[in-house]
Amino acid sequence: MFNRLLHTMRRNSKRLLLVLTLSITSLLSPSAIAQAATNHNNEIQSNQVHFSISESQNIPNDQLTIIFNHVAQGNSAQIVADEINVKMQDALIVLNQYPDVNHQTSQYHIRPAYNKQQIITHWTGSQNLTITLENKPELIKVLTDLQPYLTYQSMQFGVSTQLKTDITQKLTMKAIQTFQKQSAMIAQGFHAPDYRILETRINTPYNPPIMHSYAPNRMLTTEGMAPPAVSSGESTLRVDISGVLQLSP
Repeated sequence: MFNRLLHTMRRNSKRLLLVLTLSITSLLSPSAIAQAATNHNNEIQSNQVHFSISESQNIPNDQLTIIFNHVAQGNSAQIVADEINVKMQDALIVLNQYPDVNHQTSQYHIRPAYNKQQIITHWTGSQNLTITLENKPELIKVLTDLQPYLTYQSMQFGVSTQLKTDITQKLTMKAIQTFQKQSAMIAQGFHAPDYRILETRINTPYNPPIMHSYAPNRMLTTEGMAPPAVSSGESTLRVDISGVLQLSP
């Protein structure tokens, strides 16, 4: 009698274990798991807020880049080369008096000119000189000193690397503080008890230089002429921060 009762209990316990196993397997089926994951993701996404802020500042352009050149023509390549070389050497002598002015020569070329019969009639050549300087009165004087030798091509006003770095760092810190305040305000507006910042992207500024062009004009090389007026203006530096908030339900 006791053995039969023990056998029955063991058989019933196996049946109960089988039922529990089938139930758990049903709950953990792929479709059930996928649906649960989808619901969870939808719930998370429904509590996400995307937003962005920006901080900007106008600053005076403190850097000036000017491109000069000298164009020559003559009956031979040697004549053209000699004229360009002399004028450029004289310009470099002037620049040696301004150690704070960065300069670089480029685009040196000499070419023949042909008539309709493909016969060389003369030679032409040119060379560029680019200078970069701070927008200071004592340095701007170099423009007048270079005029007897070279022709203006273009001017570019911009922000120097050091000033841009300093302003960008300050704007970035200010933008981060604004972003944090905005995050808290958004959470408060949605009556969320708490929030997490899931993602942030910081875009630092790019300010294209302001360019003033001058048509090539041989008269600009006349000694004693007044230099072109220099008005640098301002540039706007801006830092943008975008991000995603996860609001607690």
